[in-house]
Amino acid sequence: MRVTTTGELGAALRARRKERALTQAQLADLCGVSVRFVSEVERGRPTAGVGLVLRLCARLGLDVGVAPRGEASR
Repeated sequence: MRVTTTGELGAALRARRKERALTQAQLADLCGVSVRFVSEVERGRPTAGVGLVLRLCARLGLDVGVAPRGEASR
């Protein structure tokens, strides 16, 4: 899935969390963040810290890649 907005990223994280049968509270505890933070990220709030979002992705087994626009990510 190509992610270009915080809303798309939030939706991808929410879907993966649910696939792993984790509650927001469980994910927050695993990552050392608040439940509110997890909720805000999943709702696509653009104020979430990138480092914390990357920690959520890593905990859920998601790779994050960056590619120049117009080029497919590998």
